[in-house]
Amino acid sequence: MKKTIIMRGMAILAVISMLFCLAACGQNQTQQGEKTIMVTVVYEDKSDKAFEISTDAEKLGEALYQEGLVTEAEYKTGFYTTIDGVRADYTLDGAWWCFTKGGEMTTAGANDLSIADGDSFEITHTPA
Repeated sequence: MKKTIIMRGMAILAVISMLFCLAACGQNQTQQGEKTIMVTVVYEDKSDKAFEISTDAEKLGEALYQEGLVTEAEYKTGFYTTIDGVRADYTLDGAWWCFTKGGEMTTAGANDLSIADGDSFEITHTPA
């Protein structure tokens, strides 16, 4: 009898411990990686459009893909010729997309460029 009471008590403590762990894991999971970034696309005619992107992505390329600014094929290759439906293809007309952060050209490609909450990027159509 005494052994049964002890076993039940231990089982209840184990269940309560697991519930606390699950609750803590769930809180961390929803907060982890949640960030908002700004991406401004500057088009060939010098007009621009700002996109506020809320994402859990760790890299800029993934955030652009999730937002629909780049195609899946370009995201997978990391070679971007079309941004927001506008093509800039160096092999065709010498134009390209310049990625900058705070006015400085990035040193990594979009798929390798880490993002943090509050970051701002510019993607500029650059003629030949």
